[in-house]
Amino acid sequence: MPSPRHRIRRLLPVAIVAAAAAVALTGCEPGALAPTDSPTPSSSAQPTPSAGGSAEPTPTPTPSEPAGSEPAEPTTPPVAGEIACSEVFTADDLYAFNPNFAPTGERGELPGTTADIADAGGTVCAYQHVTGPDRLVIAVLPQAQGATGPTFEAVGEVGVATTLDGDALLSVASEYFVTEQDAATVLEQVAANLS
Repeated sequence: MPSPRHRIRRLLPVAIVAAAAAVALTGCEPGALAPTDSPTPSSSAQPTPSAGGSAEPTPTPTPSEPAGSEPAEPTTPPVAGEIACSEVFTADDLYAFNPNFAPTGERGELPGTTADIADAGGTVCAYQHVTGPDRLVIAVLPQAQGATGPTFEAVGEVGVATTLDGDALLSVASEYFVTEQDAATVLEQVAANLS
């Protein structure tokens, strides 16, 4: 059986080779093997050797928007008039239309007659698909005073259906409305809610 001294002599070259390999793999960076609490990224440009051997600075990432700048303004926001959106189209109504829609305050374009109702001070309620860009916009002008709109119009990919219910002008818009008939159920429900 080899003595402990002889065994240490045999393991010493292995330990030296392992230490040398660790230093070579770290690129001799001081403190590379020391534990750190958190990495500290450098914000200045670091020279990086290129194929020709010269050092070129690495570009420093810049934020997408300069500090203090305002994001681009979307077209028209949803407008809450004198009638609460929860009275115009209830949560149950919205679920029946599509359970994947939710009320939104995100700004967006108001197509066709919905924009006219917003301009006249009516109530405009917006709902958006929770995983996509599809929207449902419902606009109500309680005292239309003879104002009307086309019964159905296509504004891009959005169908806008409008009806006069007593003194109230109702208009609904969505990508889901390809024909006037597609919007009939929503218009009928809004009219029933306002009765």
